[in-house]
Amino acid sequence: MRDWLRTHPMWVLLLPLISGLLVCRYTQWPVSLVSDTEFAYLDSTHTYRTVVRDYPSPRRRTQRVEAELLSLEDSQTMPLHQRAYLYIATDSTGRAAGLALGDTLLIRTAVRRGGMLGRFDYGDYLRMQGLVGTAYVPKDAWRCIGHNETRWHPRVWQHRLSQRLRQMGFAPRELGTLEALTLGYKEDIEPDVKRSFQTSGAAHVLAVSGLHTGIVYMVLWWLLTGFGRRKPLYEETGRRIALSLLLISGLWGYALLTGMTPSVVRSALMLTIVQIAYMCRRIAISMNTLATAALILLLLRPRDLFSVGFQLSFAAVAAILMLMPLMLAFKPQSLSIRKWINKGWAYITDPIIVSIAAWLGTMPLMTYYFGYVSNYFLLTNLIVLPLASIAVTGGFLCLLLGTVPVLGGVICRLTEGVIWLMNTATGWIESLPGSQTALHISPLMVVLLYGAIVCGALALQRKLWWAIPCAACLVGFCYEYTIV
Repeated sequence: MRDWLRTHPMWVLLLPLISGLLVCRYTQWPVSLVSDTEFAYLDSTHTYRTVVRDYPSPRRRTQRVEAELLSLEDSQTMPLHQRAYLYIATDSTGRAAGLALGDTLLIRTAVRRGGMLGRFDYGDYLRMQGLVGTAYVPKDAWRCIGHNETRWHPRVWQHRLSQRLRQMGFAPRELGTLEALTLGYKEDIEPDVKRSFQTSGAAHVLAVSGLHTGIVYMVLWWLLTGFGRRKPLYEETGRRIALSLLLISGLWGYALLTGMTPSVVRSALMLTIVQIAYMCRRIAISMNTLATAALILLLLRPRDLFSVGFQLSFAAVAAILMLMPLMLAFKPQSLSIRKWINKGWAYITDPIIVSIAAWLGTMPLMTYYFGYVSNYFLLTNLIVLPLASIAVTGGFLCLLLGTVPVLGGVICRLTEGVIWLMNTATGWIESLPGSQTALHISPLMVVLLYGAIVCGALALQRKLWWAIPCAACLVGFCYEYTIV
């Protein structure tokens, strides 16, 4: 135990923090994590002065706008400073769709707490995101009274880049996927494409997160090291520090271009810690790196602990770090004396191992939150992940060179073809029989599944007595599943 504490110092700080947050969340003692979203004006109609905090997102008959309620404007002005989703009714003039980040609105509406969507408490979800609720605003119940300059806001840059992609002649179906892959803008994805990615087990590809940030990191690494040819020079102290700072700047520049979404910020922070560790000649990728990133994020935003994206991203990375070395030990390291055959073998097997490890780390949470298991996740990742890497790289080339005559057109058409192939592949996998299995599990069953995974990993490290608690967790899971 003493050796573990010495080799994993960040977990000594992280685990008490998580325990304290859980106590605060589920007992509201000594403080409530959602106390700043308590709103005294729920369900009653009032006049509010608001400012738009994001660009409109089209719905069937409304435009959804994230807004900050600055003040109550009934008989007297009362400061509020609360966030809410406004669903503004559309009309023939297109006023709602023309709203921009920074617009100040005067609205007359009732803010309501979100209700239950099946087993999902939408109101609680909104409160954990810092939102007090939602409000429907009729087309004649609002007017724009001003605009605040937001030229340097990350969302403005994301919107401008999205507009740039729309001017390059992409088909609507491929354009929506490209915007999601490169910029994290998912409002233009066609519903059938989104359903195909979810059913086939590739939903994580559409959410800009660690995968996309990792691709950007690797591209920057290759460029700054001359496609890997200048690695010895990279070991020199001055060059190592300079290139590390350039890599970190590039990562956070990408985070700014995607609007500083929480998933990208998490990935950029983790890779920043990795690069700082490399710059200081320490072990770059380890569980301590993961714990450090989690500790920093939870100190800044404690409510992220209960975010699905936070849980899934850290569970995936933790599973890869813990399970991938064990799986590699069972993989034949070479097939031939020829190097190119062994490299080809590694290019095929390593992504499979990473996909299996990430799936094991996220499967219990995915099943709990979404109620199904994707049965062809391995086939999906083998096809989609290489295509997604090419598409992300092509998307950035389109942004940089898309307006160049001839060359830009060639890059855009090739990128569009790759995205078409990816959309078609996910649609084909979705159409296969038994592409997903409905499965509803309880929080206790999630704990039992993770217990079985962890104990199984320990058993594979030649500590066979861990197979006993692993089997006990699986038996407990089966028992709970039969009585639920």
